[in-house]
This record gives sequence, C-alpha cells and structure tokens, in this order.
Amino acid sequence: MKKWLAIALGIVTATGGFVDVGAIATAGGAGAGFGLGLVWAMVLGTLAIMLLVEMAGRLAAVSGKTYAEVIRERFGFKFYVVPLTSEFIANAVLLAADLGGIAIALSLLTGLDWHTLLPIAGVGIFLLIWRAPFGLIENGPALLGLVTLSFWVGIVALGGPQPQVVATLWRPEVPSGELANYLFLAAAILGAVISPYLLYFYSSGAREERWSRRSLGVNQVTAVVGMGFGSTTAIALIVLSAMVLGPLHIQGTSLVEIGLGMSAALGNVGATLFAVALLTTATGAALEVSLSMGYNVAQGFGWEWGEEKLPAQAPRFNLVMVAYLAGAFVIALIGIEPLRLALLGSAFTALVLPISLAPFLVVMNDKDYLGDKRNGTITNVATIAILGIAFLVAVVSIPLLLLSGG
Repeated sequence: MKKWLAIALGIVTATGGFVDVGAIATAGGAGAGFGLGLVWAMVLGTLAIMLLVEMAGRLAAVSGKTYAEVIRERFGFKFYVVPLTSEFIANAVLLAADLGGIAIALSLLTGLDWHTLLPIAGVGIFLLIWRAPFGLIENGPALLGLVTLSFWVGIVALGGPQPQVVATLWRPEVPSGELANYLFLAAAILGAVISPYLLYFYSSGAREERWSRRSLGVNQVTAVVGMGFGSTTAIALIVLSAMVLGPLHIQGTSLVEIGLGMSAALGNVGATLFAVALLTTATGAALEVSLSMGYNVAQGFGWEWGEEKLPAQAPRFNLVMVAYLAGAFVIALIGIEPLRLALLGSAFTALVLPISLAPFLVVMNDKDYLGDKRNGTITNVATIAILGIAFLVAVVSIPLLLLSGG
C-alpha cells in the first residue's frame, strides 16, 4: 500500500510544473486575451508531459539510473554540456520568476511591497533545500497544492462560462495585430508545461524512493493522475480569466491582475485563496527547479547527490543548489515583473525543447538501458509530433513578437 503513496511525487511535480508562476502567467494571459482559444495548447502540453514523465520514471525504475546519468553515459560529457547549458539558462529565469511569485503572494497576504519581501522568499527556499528531507518537499506542496482546486469553485460561484466564452474554445478570437501574441502565448504555455526540469526532478525522485520494475504500475498512475491534476487546475485558471478579465479588457499583465478572477468570484476569501495557491505552487516550483539543477549537475559530473543526505555527505550537490538559487535571486532583484520573466523563460524552454529532449528519446529506445520496456512506435511518434509543434510555434512566434514590438 505504501508504494501507491508515491503518487504524491506526481502531484508535487504537477503542482510545480503546471501551476507555477509560468503556468499562472500563461493561463491568466491566455484567458484574458483569447478566451478559451488556447486551451488546446494546455491539452497538447499535458499529453506530452504525461508521456515524458512516464518515460522518466520508467527509465529510473528499469535501468536504476536517472535522466542526467544516462545522457552523460550514453552520449559523453561534451554532449551532455549542451542540454545542461540550455537548461541552466531557462531554469534561472524560471526560478527568478518563482521567487518573485512567492514574494508577490506574501505581498497579497500582508500588504507589504513585494520587492521588500523578496529576500524572505529567497531565504525560505534556501532553508528548505538545505535542510528539508525529500519527503517533506514531496508531500508538503502536494497537500497544500490542493488549494488550487478553488479555481473551479470560483468558476461555479460565477455560474460557469458564458456561451460566448465557450464558443472561443473551438473558434478562437484573435484580434487584428494580435497573432504574434497569440502564438507567443501558445509557445509559452507549451514551454511552461513541457519543462525538462520536471524530468530531472521526477527521475531523481524515483531513485530517491528506490523504484524498481515493480514500481512501473505506480509510475503510470502517477504520470496520468499527477499531470492530469495540474492540467485541470491550469485550465480552470484560463476559464476564470476568460470569464472575468476578458469582458473587462484586463490583459492579465501582472500576477495581481490575474488574481482578480478569484476576487470577483469569492470576494476577500477568493483573494486569499489565490494568494495561498500562488505561494504554495511557486514554492513547490522553486524547490523543484533548485533540486533539479542540483541533480542535473551532480549526476552529470558523477558527484554524490541526494536530498536525504546531509550537506557534508554531498557538499557539491548542495553547493550547486545554493549557488544556482543565489544567481536566480540576483536576477529577481532586477525588479522585472515575475509574470514577464515567467513568460520569457517558458517561451525559451519551448524553443530549446529539441536540444533537451531529443537525446532522451534516443535513450528511451535503447534496449541496453530498457530492454523490453523501451518505447513503442506510437509513443515515439506522438512525442516527436508534440515536441515538433512546440518548437515550430516558438520559432514562429518569438521573431513575430519582436518585430511587432511586443
């Protein structure tokens, strides 16, 4: 029975992967600007991350090795540095956005300026990654992340989406001159959902929990339930923003604006629930990104690693996490709106997906690592198609957005 509690690993991965500052930024902006016209991107991204997370767990359970370990072993250290570099850049921006999201959540709860609260966010994450056991990092955000279900309560409280909003689900309304922004948001949604750092975190978490072939059933359920949970809450935020912000012509250009949907639905209680949801999910995501970079670098360089180990037992693993957190904190101190950072980081992630995930797909078809558990044709085709769409949307949208001055 205990092994089925491992589903919590999928829930925390989804809480940090779907409903982090990146997902809130993309979902809120999508709903405010285009109604339900970008739900397709969220659904597409969900299918991709379900496939990829299941693969990462299967790789760890069958081979006994993590994503980063296998990439370095299979392709060599020089090749491994390429996806590491792309992840290093994208995740630094995303982690800065998550720290800013924590500060803004605290600001909504206390009334203090979020810039003042930013050091508290940084110190809090530092203390958790330095001393908290993996079980706390896994289960804490998983339980607290359930507060994001309040987004659906807000939709019900408002009576559900209006017919004209529902119609945008299959007939997106893209105003003249907004095509670049529409495509950019689509790319950002796909990048926010299909984040490679999730795979480093998930495969390493499977190792931390000592998964084996007997865990494959748990892995499949975890991938579907965990990613599905994250997806439904993100879609709820799109719907809520479409219902409230769209008619008021509020573009959702800040996290505070996106929170107005819950305020309109449930008043002060809704505002508090949004702040708590933002605090929980941004904290979960910040922990995931920090840990994933520690895992990535330590495993790639062959160092000792493990959140359950004391800092003295895995000093370089912990040093990487702390140094990376410090770097992201410096980026956050620049003062750029966290929502904007999240959008840029997510779009860049979509752009570099082939660099990050192409070697992973090669490994998932290698019988030396997976034997009879390697990928089938359908899984390969579906994954390549979805990743290709994400890459093409990013390639088209980013130049268009720059040319339009967006």
